[in-house]
Amino acid sequence: MQALDFALFGLINAGSTVQPWSLGFAEFCSDLLPAMLTLAIGVCALFSRRWRYALFTVLLSVLAAWIAVTVIRTLAPIPRPAFYGLGIQWVPQGVRPGFPSMHAAGTFAAAFALWCLPSRVPMLAALVVAALVAWSRMYLGLHFPSDIMAATMLGALVAIVVERGVSRPLSQAASGALVARRRRSARLRLRRAASLNMD
Repeated sequence: MQALDFALFGLINAGSTVQPWSLGFAEFCSDLLPAMLTLAIGVCALFSRRWRYALFTVLLSVLAAWIAVTVIRTLAPIPRPAFYGLGIQWVPQGVRPGFPSMHAAGTFAAAFALWCLPSRVPMLAALVVAALVAWSRMYLGLHFPSDIMAATMLGALVAIVVERGVSRPLSQAASGALVARRRRSARLRLRRAASLNMD
């Protein structure tokens, strides 16, 4: 399995003869696309309650992914390609653990969290962004394909658990409280109207 991982990494990692623009694009994907995705979701949340729910789920999912990756790296510190002297590491990362990819886990968690929206288009667009981020991490020599695969599965799992276990129950509780408040308010108005009619 490790041999396959090394071989796939060798095929994806940018060699010394690549065009400078491709490295610039990869760095853009790696450094800016995750933040741009979150910003776009935040802007949509300004105009829609469903998107506010999605933003809450995205932020919690990314936080949960970060915590999960940190725990995994602490318990099983699997090194990056540079540790083995493989490929070219275009962005210095040292030899700190790289399994799973933090960038990929967070971005895939954000993308999969959008499945809570009625339309699948936002999630599919976000998955394209996440795939570009994942590709960039390998292209720049920072992660093995196995780091990315694990991050993708972790991101999906975290997003589902957060949406089902946190966002949905909180939303239902908030909706229930709002409905109860409206009913109390309606009853008070009816009582006031009845007392005015009696007078």
